[in-house]
Amino acid sequence: MDFVTSVLSIVKIHLLPRQMPAPVSVNYFPHRKCNYSCEFCFHTTKNLDILSIDEAKRGLRLLSEAGMKKLNISGGEPFLKPDFIGEIFRFCKEELGLESCTVVNNGSKVTEAWLDKYGRYLDNMALSVDSFDDETNIRLGRAEKGKTSHTRRIFQVADWCRARGIKVKLNSVITRLNWEEDMNEQIADIQPFRWKVFQVLLLKGENTGAETSSLRDARDLVITPEQFQAFLDRHSKCLALVPESNSAMQDSYLLLDENMCFLNCENGEKKPGHSILEVGVHEALKEAGWDEKMFRERGGVFDWSRVVEEQSSDAPLEW
Repeated sequence: MDFVTSVLSIVKIHLLPRQMPAPVSVNYFPHRKCNYSCEFCFHTTKNLDILSIDEAKRGLRLLSEAGMKKLNISGGEPFLKPDFIGEIFRFCKEELGLESCTVVNNGSKVTEAWLDKYGRYLDNMALSVDSFDDETNIRLGRAEKGKTSHTRRIFQVADWCRARGIKVKLNSVITRLNWEEDMNEQIADIQPFRWKVFQVLLLKGENTGAETSSLRDARDLVITPEQFQAFLDRHSKCLALVPESNSAMQDSYLLLDENMCFLNCENGEKKPGHSILEVGVHEALKEAGWDEKMFRERGGVFDWSRVVEEQSSDAPLEW
């Protein structure tokens, strides 16, 4: 009887539906609006939609219950909606207890007032910097007319974050215009705990020209794997360097759009599935095209919580 019971148990296990992996790390694009016009951007301004704060919180609670531990907000430029993202981070830390909250931004709209109010809820500040040459940034579209130099702003915001215990991370997209640049000196000055270096990626409907209904056209910015490797070799002594080729990047991120639909990039485009607000997280994950194995292999899980210095119980908290 024991043998028969064991066999039946094994059969039953194999007949059960495959368990979906937990959405450990989610990249949420709450809106698509941006004050820059980077030619390589692959999440362009197709609409100005943004959920109500209550609906966004409902979706994030569903994700937390499904196993999310880290939330990264990107855009569009997230800091065009500073109070929205600040309240999201507060909710994720105080009410959901997430291990990590991070934001990818261009630095142009960050203020010390925002950091003083919401910085306590932020673990990592990821700043996008593709070149330390102002002319190159203008050619790439990573600039705002009449405003402070993009690179100068990056150094300023990095200093503000470090003063508040927020880890600084850098993101760089390597293209035809910057693959020969030597950034070693500037990276050493900023001292990020991680420097993500991406090979420029083409996605249909986003950055492949007007004939594919794309707002941007990055085809002229594409580089070869050999050129990408040459950039990596030039910066190989940088301990913070985390390279990502197109193959490592395309399907290894869980991307959640402004309507809380996972974006499937398997066929070289970003195709939204059903919203988690309508079908739930696990059903939506089936349409996401997420390569969990590649997510793990590229180092998707790392030391992503902020460093909190020990203080005596009677010492004042300084944010």
